[in-house]
Amino acid sequence: MTSDVVVCPHCRTNLQNSASIAGQVVACPQCQTQLQMPAMTPSVAQPQLPTPAALPPAIELPPAIEAHAAATPLVRTARPKKGAVPSVQDRLRKRTNPLAIFFTVIIVIVVIGAGVASVLWNQVEKAKRQFAEQMIGNWELVPGQSQLERWDFAFHNDRKLQMAVGTQLSEGRWSVTSVHGTTGYVSISWSDGSRETMLVRLEGGTLQIRLDSVGNFAFRAAVP
Repeated sequence: MTSDVVVCPHCRTNLQNSASIAGQVVACPQCQTQLQMPAMTPSVAQPQLPTPAALPPAIELPPAIEAHAAATPLVRTARPKKGAVPSVQDRLRKRTNPLAIFFTVIIVIVVIGAGVASVLWNQVEKAKRQFAEQMIGNWELVPGQSQLERWDFAFHNDRKLQMAVGTQLSEGRWSVTSVHGTTGYVSISWSDGSRETMLVRLEGGTLQIRLDSVGNFAFRAAVP
């Protein structure tokens, strides 16, 4: 406990308050004014903070160790040891090489394209074979189209061609070059070295042909 100082309101004299007169009415020694002494105020002790623990003295490293520590990186990348089994991440990293993926996609596209081209080629060749099979045989001119007494075609299985116009007989080779539905283009190579393209249409058992040199004519299967 500590004493407080009280000021007289009349003469401004400082009165020392103590525990013996605290809370009592006393007279000012200078002017005899009666005044109430206040109760004593207990002093509040300041909290004592804990003293921080002393840090251990710094350890000085030898020059060789200090230089090695400065040259060593803080973070080291783990390197697989020789003979160690690669991790899953390493395998995925090797398998997901962008360049390898690019070439793999190119190879897949080429293989698919070759397969599609092969299928289309087979379909075209099949259509040409089927059209040629329908042409094989002897065909004679349907009467009433020309003044010619005789105009016959003989398409043989070995692609040999014979054409009789009147008494003149011509021979050559024939092959179907393209087919569009019931219409096909037939290439003819005559024995004299000339070549000709014949447009052939198969309709209702008749063979309708068009030659640029003579025009359009219809043929029917020759009577044996």
